[in-house]
Amino acid sequence: MFNWRIELRELITKERPAIFGKLFATGDCLAVPQEILSYLAAGLIVCALLLGVGCGGGGGSQSTNPQQGLATPAPASPINSYIGTTGDVWTTKINHTSAQMNGEDITLNGVSLAGSIIGTFNTTGGFLDVTLTTVPTQFTDQTTGFALDVPGRMALVRYGDDTFPLIPLAPTNSCPSIGGSVTYNYVTIPGKPSAGGPTWLPNTDSTYGTFQVTTAASTWNFAGITQFTLTGMAPVSPGSGLSAGYCGISRTGYTVTVASNSMNPPIATVTMGFGPSGFFLEDNGSAQAMPVGVVPSNALGAGVGAIGAIQPSSALTTSEVAGAKYLGFYYEPGISGGSQALVTQLASFGCTGSSCPMPPAPTAMIGGVFPNDDPTQPPGENVTIDLGTQDANNNGLYPAATITVSGINFPAAAVVGSLENKYAVFLIAEDTTNNVPLAIYLFQQ
Repeated sequence: MFNWRIELRELITKERPAIFGKLFATGDCLAVPQEILSYLAAGLIVCALLLGVGCGGGGGSQSTNPQQGLATPAPASPINSYIGTTGDVWTTKINHTSAQMNGEDITLNGVSLAGSIIGTFNTTGGFLDVTLTTVPTQFTDQTTGFALDVPGRMALVRYGDDTFPLIPLAPTNSCPSIGGSVTYNYVTIPGKPSAGGPTWLPNTDSTYGTFQVTTAASTWNFAGITQFTLTGMAPVSPGSGLSAGYCGISRTGYTVTVASNSMNPPIATVTMGFGPSGFFLEDNGSAQAMPVGVVPSNALGAGVGAIGAIQPSSALTTSEVAGAKYLGFYYEPGISGGSQALVTQLASFGCTGSSCPMPPAPTAMIGGVFPNDDPTQPPGENVTIDLGTQDANNNGLYPAATITVSGINFPAAAVVGSLENKYAVFLIAEDTTNNVPLAIYLFQQ
């Protein structure tokens, strides 16, 4: 079948590399000079085709994947509250009006004000560059941090330097409105090893899957939960499902909580955040201390929970996902190195320009981490994410992805969401070199 996008892409790539990057980054037909159109026998028709898919409007082809079942999100406020997890449950507020941020590990500190982190921020290289002014004991001598924020939709924050954990964040400003039944894709959020060993075993534990949600007022019902290991098999200890949950206000904001009826052993309460544009986050209660003998819920993800997005209503064009530009974090909880271990590093993917290495496949993107925790420096180009083939039955799910780091391949699984015309990528892999989990979370720029 003739694909005008591919034909035009190949032509401009051959003749005008610089213009190719501008055209497909901006979607602006006016960026195409007449000399390029002259290569085409029907240049005017081609530009009309471009206009027909959103050129000049900034929407791009992602707009063909609306989020069915979600109400149109209200415009984002500059001040937003979030819930996050590292195993411990965190709260965070990001205020773009005053350029201030505060957070707290409420699992560790409860409601004690002594546990608060307070800081200010400015923008550096696309990240929120955080200066910490008040920190609790466990952050003694820490003065820095970084975050990415899609206000009121989703965020990622790292309080402290690159030896501290990443906290993915879901908004808690209100309970989102869901109509009918909607399906979410997810991957496990890894955590640092505990005294009992790793929190995620890729060949036996839940790594990725799907679930459906319906709501009736404040009651949330969950069904159709699927779970797969990294090898695509059923987990050794699959979850027993989720009972009905409740969305309401608590000390974490508006979240969905699901208690378990199991008492032998008792299973931890699940806490979930759902963003208005389709983002999803679960804390599985891995750090819950009571009642005695409580174990984390394995209803969805292993590790410390799950992260993901609502399924797009139609299959994504993987080459377009791979062709976008992203910022995010490269996260390896439990990596060796003691107090100097690089746990959470700033990352960039979607290298563009004539100096960038060629991706090995249309489904792949190249990138790496920023050296010295400095997003003003050129990022590395030694990491390749190849999403591979999209699941035939679940749009946006890539169960056989691959990460290549300095020539070494790691198996991975990924979820890609198309949220308000921007892609978000959530990936988990097994770093077989360091024997730790590797998570990469990316927001399209």
